Amino acid sequence: MEKYETEFKLKVVKSFLAGEGGAKLLARRWSVPEEKIRTWVSHYRLHGIAGLRPKRGSYTAHFKLQVLSHQDREQLSSRQVAAIYDIRNPNQVVVWRRAFDEGGVAALESRRQARPMKAENPNPEPPDADSPSSHSALREEVERLRAEVAY
Repeated sequence: MEKYETEFKLKVVKSFLAGEGGAKLLARRWSVPEEKIRTWVSHYRLHGIAGLRPKRGSYTAHFKLQVLSHQDREQLSSRQVAAIYDIRNPNQVVVWRRAFDEGGVAALESRRQARPMKAENPNPEPPDADSPSSHSALREEVERLRAEVAY
């Protein structure tokens, strides 16, 4: 993935905002993917120049769940919700959505944490449907949290 300097991003965004062309035309002129221009513009509009600067860090499972809940509640695209929460890569929201849909809240936990050692039993029994870690229980918890956030 190619990195772009903040000054370059600002120059492209200002060209867009000055009406020098749409994202498609500017993408050809500056040899930048059209989607990047749209992302930069939305970040700049919401966060100013800070939205164009590099950002490092990790996100908590609670934050990820908050982003996904907001996206569902407001029916926003991944790019829109990423701009609101200052997530530089809108595809990250798509990754979180897929992980959540496949594994629930537990799948949103940071992968940098130490993982437990592999169990000695190669064929563990599947969890009971009534266990708190079941998919339906996690869905219910998410709905409860959504209602709590909405309140």
